[in-house]
Amino acid sequence: MEKLLIRQGRVLLPHGWSEHTDVRVEAGLIDRIDKDVAAPGARVIEAKGSMVAPGFVDLHIHGGFGQLCESGNTEAVIELSRQLPQFGVTAFLPTLASLPRQRLRTAVEAIALAAGGEPGARILGIHLEGPFLNRHCAGAQNPRWMRPPDLAEFDDLLARSGGLVKMTTIAPELPGAVPLIAMAADRGIVVALGHSEANEEETLLAIDAGASHVTHLYNAMRPFHHREPGLLGVALTDLNLTVELIADGHHVRPRALELAWRLRGGTSTVLVSDAVALGLADGEHQLFGVRCLVENGSVRTGNGKRLFGSCLALDGAVRNLCNWLPTTAPEKVLEAASTTPNRVLRLDKEFGRIETGYHADLVVLDENYQVRYTIVGGRVVYERAAS
Repeated sequence: MEKLLIRQGRVLLPHGWSEHTDVRVEAGLIDRIDKDVAAPGARVIEAKGSMVAPGFVDLHIHGGFGQLCESGNTEAVIELSRQLPQFGVTAFLPTLASLPRQRLRTAVEAIALAAGGEPGARILGIHLEGPFLNRHCAGAQNPRWMRPPDLAEFDDLLARSGGLVKMTTIAPELPGAVPLIAMAADRGIVVALGHSEANEEETLLAIDAGASHVTHLYNAMRPFHHREPGLLGVALTDLNLTVELIADGHHVRPRALELAWRLRGGTSTVLVSDAVALGLADGEHQLFGVRCLVENGSVRTGNGKRLFGSCLALDGAVRNLCNWLPTTAPEKVLEAASTTPNRVLRLDKEFGRIETGYHADLVVLDENYQVRYTIVGGRVVYERAAS
């Protein structure tokens, strides 16, 4: 494992920016942060004029580059790991939409086989975005594959994953949802609420049972009403919850995104991609057997009426938010892509901060938030070609 010295960068530390600062990495960990650090024999990355931040973590991504986590193909997940570092992503949760029982089992097993041998971004676990969702809030998912919460099926999926299921999205209003939420939370799984028509009372019962996160805020949920705020109203105001935002300008308009940000901020907001078509050229593509059109930064079904995931990457989400919220401190935006998702997964004692002893999962960005280097476990896994 190579020694690294990232020299003279503007380094994002837990208390804020430190100018002209060196970060030394040894044995995959951050070893020293200081001025004029000596590192004999280390590879030197000149970071003067660049930002050094914790690596980005995507808690909600289905695929890209023509590959889908739902395919049941281990190589698809490995390719995603290989490609994501070019966008500053150092870790991710391969995410599975609702699928028929056997296909879901196969997909879980395929991801479990890929974990541990990743060529690039780490696989931190699996996000089951289904199948226990409300068919009336299916979004781009297939409602025929959604079903009531089933403790036996969920237990089987946990076993097949080898303990890799780290997050699950559940519609809390469904019969049997609250016991499943309690069981999952008791096993240390992050329970997210989403694809849901839940009212305020049903949402609060789910939180009492252990739910702590909200999947793609605003999308695929009951609209806000002043006499029935529902899941959305609770998510905007309950500080015990963390919330996801898809900052592509298509899923959530900038003004609605600003409203959520003002209420929740970077410490409880997580930027996610919800990508299915990341890296695909504009034009028609087949995804989940559905004809889709990638155009103008969005991916929609063939008739152009329904969003079908995204073609967003997290570095793009960071740039968008910095542009749309110019009075927001950039470090807060970066936190929403790095520190906060690690905290959601309860990994923030090891990952997501530039601090001595933490894993060296880092991204070096230029002044326009374009990725120069991505480092995973002290290893450079992406380096932008010299222009």
